[in-house]
Amino acid sequence: MKAELSQLIALQNADTDIRRLQAEIESIPERRAEIEKEFERRTFEIRALEERRDAAFHERARLEKEIFDQKQRAERADRNLMAAKKPDEYTAAIREADAARKQISAFETQILEQMEIFDQAEKELKERAPEVENLRVDLEARLKAFDDEAQTRQNQLEQARAGREQVMNELPKAMSMLYKRIASRIRDGVAMAEARNGACMACYMSLRPQIMADVRRGEEVITCDNCNRILYYAPEKKAQPVGV
Repeated sequence: MKAELSQLIALQNADTDIRRLQAEIESIPERRAEIEKEFERRTFEIRALEERRDAAFHERARLEKEIFDQKQRAERADRNLMAAKKPDEYTAAIREADAARKQISAFETQILEQMEIFDQAEKELKERAPEVENLRVDLEARLKAFDDEAQTRQNQLEQARAGREQVMNELPKAMSMLYKRIASRIRDGVAMAEARNGACMACYMSLRPQIMADVRRGEEVITCDNCNRILYYAPEKKAQPVGV
């Protein structure tokens, strides 16, 4: 019976490890995302510069198209002016040409402003390029270390499952069924509980002296009257003398 109790304890330890490893593996996407979010926070100013530079580039392109359109408008106005035969046609053409040229002048001023914004942002980005590279290298190193750790956890989970299967196959059927039945009824799935100092360490219910003595002997399967877990006794390790 003591051997079977040892197998049950090993089975419980395997189940505990499996639950822990499964929880860690399930949290991997969220934990990995946190690393990437931290990188995003650290590169916020860099991204702001990139956005400012790109916005200036696109705004300049838009303004250049506006200038192209206004130049065509001015050319049409000039043609209308040359073809004008009536005073009101002449006046309208002059006003149209003047308005177009004023718009062109305003757009050209805005283009200069956007060019200055673009050049300043580009300059700062070049100056901070080493910082960005260091952050990128750091991110890649941390993600690699995290992925390696995740793979290690997956390997450990597979090993724990294989070990559990082996222990389960070695247990007498009656014992494995008892363990499964108790584990399925308990919310945390912990079917075993250590008996120590006259109490169940799972629910902390006091045990009768005779029950405690029987658990210490380990000659039969005894369950806690309160939580129904299988009780076991783990002798306390004595401190070894220095040098032994």
